[in-house]
Amino acid sequence: MNLNSKPVSPKLHAILDYALVGSLFVLPSLLKMNKKAVKVYVAEAAVLLPYVALTRQPLAIKDVIPFKTHGKVDLFNVAQFAIQSFMPAFKNRRKELLFNIAFTAIAGATVLLTDWKSGK
Repeated sequence: MNLNSKPVSPKLHAILDYALVGSLFVLPSLLKMNKKAVKVYVAEAAVLLPYVALTRQPLAIKDVIPFKTHGKVDLFNVAQFAIQSFMPAFKNRRKELLFNIAFTAIAGATVLLTDWKSGK
């Protein structure tokens, strides 16, 4: 095993992305978050789903976005989730803030551990 290699393959990254997007669609409502937070998460999921599905990876619906480009956009997405913690719908609400911090951490770890060189 190469010590410089990263453990998340393009296929695993896609699985994690689909799971994260699904969690944005479902968990905020199940957790009875405030309406603004639910709307933000559903809107984000609606934007992220096509972006994931159109990325060149083994579980793509259509190969349009290069995997390495996806990685660059992911950096922006993780930063946006982190900054979102300061929005009123999150910062003053314990449940929403903890969920957002956890989601940001999981998404960030996924990006950091992905082998971006192995994708198309």
